[in-house]
Amino acid sequence: MPRFTTLILAALALVVWLGAMPTRAQDAPDPFEQRVAEWNETAERAEEALRNARASNDALEILRSDVAANRSEALDIIERGNIETLTLKARLEALGPAPSEKDAEPERVATQRKELLEAIAVADAPVLAAQQAYNRAEVLIEEIDKLIRARQRTELFAREPSPLVPTYWLPALSELSAYLGRVANEVGDIITSPTQGALVRQRLPLAGLLSAIGLFALLFVHPRAIRRVEAASAGAATGIRKRGFTGLALVLRLALPAIGAGLLATAFLSLRLAPPSAKSLNAIVVTLGLFLVIAYWLAHVVFAPSEPDRRLIDQSDQTAARATWIALALGLVLVFETILEAMERDFQFTPASRSVMAAIIVVAGSVLLWRLASLLRASPGMQDETGGTPPTTDESAISLTGLITRALQFAAALAVLFSIAGYVQIARQAMVPMVLSLALLAFCLALNHFLTVTVTRLLGGHRPDERVAVTLLPFALGLVVLVASVPAFALIWGARVADISEVWILLTQGVEIAGVRVSIGVVFTLIAVFVLGVFTTRWLQRFLGTSVLPRTRLDSGGRNAVLTGLGYAGITLAALIAVSAAGLDLSNLAIVAGALSVGIGFGLQAIVSNFVSGIILLVERPIKEGDWIEVSGHSGIVRKIAVRSTRIQTFDRHDVIVPNSDLIAGTVKNMTLTTQTGRLIVPVGVAYGSDLEKTRRILLDAVKDNDMVLSYPEASVLFMGLGESSLDFELRCFLKDVSNVLTARSDLLFEIYNELGKAGIEIPFPQRDITVRNVEDLAKALGRSRKEIETGKAGEVPRTPEA
Repeated sequence: MPRFTTLILAALALVVWLGAMPTRAQDAPDPFEQRVAEWNETAERAEEALRNARASNDALEILRSDVAANRSEALDIIERGNIETLTLKARLEALGPAPSEKDAEPERVATQRKELLEAIAVADAPVLAAQQAYNRAEVLIEEIDKLIRARQRTELFAREPSPLVPTYWLPALSELSAYLGRVANEVGDIITSPTQGALVRQRLPLAGLLSAIGLFALLFVHPRAIRRVEAASAGAATGIRKRGFTGLALVLRLALPAIGAGLLATAFLSLRLAPPSAKSLNAIVVTLGLFLVIAYWLAHVVFAPSEPDRRLIDQSDQTAARATWIALALGLVLVFETILEAMERDFQFTPASRSVMAAIIVVAGSVLLWRLASLLRASPGMQDETGGTPPTTDESAISLTGLITRALQFAAALAVLFSIAGYVQIARQAMVPMVLSLALLAFCLALNHFLTVTVTRLLGGHRPDERVAVTLLPFALGLVVLVASVPAFALIWGARVADISEVWILLTQGVEIAGVRVSIGVVFTLIAVFVLGVFTTRWLQRFLGTSVLPRTRLDSGGRNAVLTGLGYAGITLAALIAVSAAGLDLSNLAIVAGALSVGIGFGLQAIVSNFVSGIILLVERPIKEGDWIEVSGHSGIVRKIAVRSTRIQTFDRHDVIVPNSDLIAGTVKNMTLTTQTGRLIVPVGVAYGSDLEKTRRILLDAVKDNDMVLSYPEASVLFMGLGESSLDFELRCFLKDVSNVLTARSDLLFEIYNELGKAGIEIPFPQRDITVRNVEDLAKALGRSRKEIETGKAGEVPRTPEA
C-alpha cells in the first residue's frame, strides 16, 4: 500500500511537471526581446544625459560607445535579415502578383496570400525592431557629437587673462610652488607612514637597481654601442654590410634609450608613490620618457648629424646638428606641456596662473618651431658660411619643404599672438599639434624611404618597364603612407576616436549612388580584381609572345594582332569580372549610361570611328606591323597599330600618326601585304650607234650578279623608245625584299655604269648649240672693258691689289 501510494504521488508529480513545462517555456524571456530592452534602456540613459547636459565629456564618450555598439548590433540584424522572411516571400511570389480590386482571385489562393502576408509581418518583427533601434541610435549619436563639439568650441575660444600683465606672474609662481609643496608633503607623508613607508623602503633596493641599470644603458652602453657600429659601418667593404650596420645603428638608437627610459619609469612606479594631488602625473610617467625617446630617434633618422650619406634632408653637417638639438628641445617642450595638462587636472589653478604657465611653454615651442623652419629652408652651403637664412626662390616656395616650413612659421607666430591675447587653448592647438604633426611627418618620411629602398632592390630596375616603375615608386609609396597616416593626423588636430570610427563605418557601409551602394570594400575589391586581371593579361601576352606564337606559322604582324586582341579581350573581361566580384548591380545605371552614351557618341564620334577602325584593322589585317605602305602622301613602315591611330615611320626616321579611319575609308598602297617581293625598274639610256645586243647582255649580266634579285621571274630588258639624245632601255627585275629597292637600284646602276664604260658604250647627255648674234660688237665691248680694267680707269673705282 505505501508503495502504491508512492507510485500515485510520483505519477501526479510527473503530470504536474509536464503540464508546467509549456508554462515555463512561455514564461522564459525571448533573447531578442531582452536585447531590445537593453537597447531601449541604453537609449533612455542617453536621452536623459542629453536633456540634463550635466554629464562630462568622458561620460558622454562612454555612453556614445554603448549606443554605437547597439547600433552595430541592430545593423547586423538588418543586413542579415531573416531566413523565415525570405522563404515566406518566396512562397508569396509563387502565388503571382496580387489581382486588382476589379479582378477576382480564387478563395484558396486569397486565403494563402493573406496567411503568408500575416506570417511575413510576424517574421519581420525583429528586423523592424532593429531598424527602429538603429534609427534611434543614429539620432542619439548625432546629438551626443553635437554636444561634445559645442563644449570643445566653448573651451577652445574661452579667453583668459593675458600673460603679459606683470601682476599675474608672482601669483602664478606662488600657486605653482604651493602645488609642488603639497605634492612634496604628500610624498613625505607616504614615506613617513608606518605601513606605506615600510613598503616604500622594501621596494627601494629594486627601484635603485632598475634606475642604475637604466642610467648605465643610457649613459654608457648606448653611446659606446653607437660609436662602434658607426665605425664598423664606415669601414665596411661592401654596400650590404654598410647598410646592415646602418640599420643596426638605427635600431640601437631606438632600443637602448627606450630600455633605459622604461627601466627608469618602472623604478619610479615600483615605489608606488601616488600622492592624491599628483594622480595624473603618475599616469603619464611612461609618456614623458616616450616623448624624449621618439624625438631623439626621429632626429637621428631624418637629420643624421654624424652620417651625411644617410641624411633624408639635404643639409650641411652643422645645420643637421642644430636641427637635431632643436628636435630634442621640442620633445622636451611636449614633456612640459603634458606635465602642465596633468597638473591642471589635479589642481585648480586660477585662469591667470594657467595663462602665464601655458604662455611660457607656448612661446618656447614656437621659437623652436620658427628656428627649425629657418634651418630647413636654408641651403646646405650658405648656412655654413653666413649663418643666416638665404632668400627663398620661387622654386623652393612651391616645394614641399617650403610649404612645410611656412606652415611651421605660421603656426608659431599664431600661437604666440593668441597666447598674448589670452586665448590659451587656441595657442596650444596651434603649437602642440604642429609639433606632433612634424614628428609624424618625419616618421612617414623615414618609412617611405625605407620602403622605397627595399622595394627598389627587390625589383632590380634592369628592364625599361622596371626602371619606370622604380622612378614612380617613391611617389606611389609616399601616397600610400600619407593616406595611412591620415587618421593619426586627424587625431592630432582634435578629431575624436569616435569621429574616426564614424568615418570608417561610413566607408565600410558605403553610400548609395543611383541605387548602387559603393563602399571602400567594394572599391578595393573592384580595383584589386581589375589589377589582377590586367597583370594576368600582360603575363599571358608575354608568355604567348615569347613561347607559343614564335612556334606557329604566323608572321610578326599576325602575332602582334593576336597579342593586341588578347589585350583588349583580357582588359574587358577583367573589368566585367571586377564588377561582378564587387557585387555591383549596374542595372539601375542603364538609363543614365544610355543617355551618356548618346552624348558621348556625338561628342566623340571621330574617336569612336577610329576605335572601330582599329578593331577592323586587327581583324581583317589589310595592313600589319612591319608593312611598307603609302597613305595620305606618306610612305613608310607600320610600327604600331593602336586603338585610335597607327604610327608609321618614314624612311627619313620621321613618325607619322595616321588616324585609323583614314586607313579604312581611304586608299592605302601596301607594298608588302601578301609578299615581300617587288618589281624594280631601272631606266638606262645609251648613245645612238651603240651595239644593242651588247647593251642588253650587259644589263642582264648586272642582274645575275646581284644577290637581291630573284632568278625567277627572270629579269628582262625592254627597248622603250628613241629619245632625243639616247636609246632608252628599261631593266625590269623582281627583288626578294622590296624594302631593299633603293639599295638594289644603286648597286645595279654602279654595275651597269662600269660595264658600259668598259665596253665602250657611251651614255649620252643632253647637248645644246647656242648661236650668238653681233659677235664683233660683243668682242669690241669685251676688249674695251678689259683695257679699262688693266689701266685702272674703269669707271671711278680705284685699282686695288686684289684687282
